Amino acid sequence: MKPILIANPVAGKKLQSFSSLHETLGDWVPESAPIEVTQYAGHAEQIARDACKRGFDTLIALGGDGTIHEILNGILTSQVPGVRLGIYPIGTANDYAFTLRKERSKHDPFSRRVDIGRATCNGRQRFFINVAGLGLPGRVADLARGMKRLPARVRYTLALMRSMGAKYRTHPLRALRGGNDAREVEPALKEFLMISVAIGIREGSYPLNPNAIVDDGLFDVLEVGALRRRDIVRYFPRILKGDIPTDDPRITTGRSESYLIECEHPVPFHLDGEAFHIGEDRDLLANGQFSRFRLQLEVLHQALAVELLR
Repeated sequence: MKPILIANPVAGKKLQSFSSLHETLGDWVPESAPIEVTQYAGHAEQIARDACKRGFDTLIALGGDGTIHEILNGILTSQVPGVRLGIYPIGTANDYAFTLRKERSKHDPFSRRVDIGRATCNGRQRFFINVAGLGLPGRVADLARGMKRLPARVRYTLALMRSMGAKYRTHPLRALRGGNDAREVEPALKEFLMISVAIGIREGSYPLNPNAIVDDGLFDVLEVGALRRRDIVRYFPRILKGDIPTDDPRITTGRSESYLIECEHPVPFHLDGEAFHIGEDRDLLANGQFSRFRLQLEVLHQALAVELLR
C-alpha cells in the first residue's frame, strides 16, 4: 500500500494537529505517508488526480462530504486503475460516512467495493458517491455552503427555510427511471418539489433514503411532487426521523439503475452537497437562451474500493 493523506483544514471539525494524524491512523498509514493540505475549492480533486498519476494507490480523505466528492472525481478522472479511497470524516454533516458506519461489518481493509454515480448534464460529466439532489435540494445545498460554521442540520434547515420563496418548485419536467424498475415517472410534464437519487442514506443530514445500500447496483429514488408549503411543514418532523410519508400519492419511492431528467429550463441540483451551476457553462447557452436541460444519472456498480477509517 502506498497511501497519501489529503486534508481539508477548514472542514467542520478542524484538525487539531496534523502531526497527530499518524498516531491516530497508525494502524492504517505509515509515518512516511505524505500529507497534502488543500488551499482552495477544487484543490483536493487536483491533488488526488496528480497523486494517482504519481503512483499512490490509497488516497485518504480527511474532511467532509465535499472533500470526499472532490477526491472521488480526482481518482476517477485520472483513469488510473486500482486506486482506493479511505475516509476519515471530519466534516459537519458526514452523510456518506453515516451510511458506511451503519452498514459496517467485519471485512478485510479495502475489500468492500461501493457503487458510484455518474452524472452527465448537457455534455458535462461528474461523479458522485452519496446522492444527487434535484430541485429544492439543489438550491438548499447552494445556500448551505455559506453557513459552514453552523451544525449540519441547523445549516440545512435554515437554507431550506430561505429557499421557500415564490418559486420553490421545479419548472415542469419529464423524469424516466431505467433498469428493472423502468418507467416514466410522469408521462406529461410535471412540477416537482424535489427528486433524490441516492446511493447513501442521508442527504443534507436528513435520512431521505433510509433503505439505501451502497453496493447493490441501484439508486434509491425519492420523488416528491408539488407539495404545498403547509404540507412540507406537516411532514418535516417525520422526515427528520427517516419516516418518508409515502401514503401521500404525491410522494413515491423506488429503485433504478439509471435516471433521466429533461426540462426546457435549468433544474438546480447538487452532487454530494456540491452545487452544479448550469448557468455558468457557456456551452449550454445559445444567443442568450438556454438549450434543453438533460441530466442522465447512472450507477457504476461496485466501481471503487472504500474504507471508513474512523
